[in-house]
Amino acid sequence: MISARFILRYALVSMAAIAVAQAVVLRVDAATAPVMKTKSAAMKSDRSVMKTARQLFEKMKFTEAIRLYETVDSGSDYWAESLEERAWAHLQLNEHDRSLGLLKTLMAPPLKNEIGPEPYLQTALIQLHLCSYQELFKTLKRFKEDIRPRHEALSELAKTGSTPAFELAMERAKSSGRFDRTIAGPEVSVLPRLFYRDAVLESSLKKNLSLKPRIKVLAAREVKEIDTNLRRLHLIEVEAVQRMHSQMHLADTKKSGPGIERDANTLVFPDDENEVWLDELDKYRVNAKGCPDLSARGT
Repeated sequence: MISARFILRYALVSMAAIAVAQAVVLRVDAATAPVMKTKSAAMKSDRSVMKTARQLFEKMKFTEAIRLYETVDSGSDYWAESLEERAWAHLQLNEHDRSLGLLKTLMAPPLKNEIGPEPYLQTALIQLHLCSYQELFKTLKRFKEDIRPRHEALSELAKTGSTPAFELAMERAKSSGRFDRTIAGPEVSVLPRLFYRDAVLESSLKKNLSLKPRIKVLAAREVKEIDTNLRRLHLIEVEAVQRMHSQMHLADTKKSGPGIERDANTLVFPDDENEVWLDELDKYRVNAKGCPDLSARGT
């Protein structure tokens, strides 16, 4: 029986294997996502763009897929999804710096409350691939800090079908007559992702039917996703610790990556996660350093 650690190592060495795995993830997401509804021509257009980009991704036409993802506007309900999937596409092209830049955007305060566990997993995978162990452990810590409150709230919602945050969101929907992103409000961080795009939930609300069965399904689905990715992150953590204690990696030094070119027209902002410039979102650049070159070492 092949161990999970061997599978992880093989996936990290073979970028093609990661591409196949992500294609499966996209298909699974499409099969298990909330039943989506569409309200406007803009949303229909964005949804069509996402569908076509995903088809290109599965055909391994990553550059073409990226071009389509880039057309999704930052004001769209699909923007966060487009950034996440663009990051995967850049990863398949070995463009680690661009992928990490997009993931940093997703984890910035304006968006981090609306993302799931997968951006953390992808960030950790890249950092492990690049042997950026200190940054990897920061990502693992951040995952626990960001996701734990969400996991606890969703677990309660999956059990009972009701939490104060969800009831407040439904009150907003009834009073405003709208069922979109705005009804989630500040409670979005403790509610199922994209619940406001679920046609079954909206239909139940309009017909005065019980919302508990459907919201419990959505919450339970996301709890399962978090648990699955947490186990994967644990594997990555174990692998990183083993590498750090390996004499080979302790003896080697990393090669410096190329610096970001700066000129009179380039503004450089300090990396302060507590101060976010909204117009800088989707503009982050990350200098990705590769693992030590072991080709000169003996076996």
